[in-house]
Amino acid sequence: MTTNNRDKVIADSGWGVKPDDQPANADEAAPDAKRDTYQYDPADDDGVRKILLAQRRAFNTANKVIIGGGQTRIVDINRDVFVIEGLTFGDPRLIEVLNALGASFNPQNMAKLGTDFDGTREYALGRVFAWGAERSG
Repeated sequence: MTTNNRDKVIADSGWGVKPDDQPANADEAAPDAKRDTYQYDPADDDGVRKILLAQRRAFNTANKVIIGGGQTRIVDINRDVFVIEGLTFGDPRLIEVLNALGASFNPQNMAKLGTDFDGTREYALGRVFAWGAERSG
């Protein structure tokens, strides 16, 4: 029987059961993991995947997202903060990031907020759908 290296291994790190490629906290992240501010490049077509990968390699499970002041901050369950400089209101990729993280928000209302919006929004993560919601339209 051969093992597929692409399969995720679940491991107990002492901080709970989680995928083995995600640190228990920011201090346990790999040395090459990005723990500072991540500079978002709107011209990069693969930007959303790179953001999510960088966040996952350096931080634990994301718990909430705070958007405002020209940046997006992803806060993990340990309250460690991953800052994405330049990803803010008016950027269509913000909606992609929020959806990928499981934020509870209205994409139509978010799309209406332009780059000139001066407020702050905070969203909880871990969106769940009611049983059968995919069939009810």
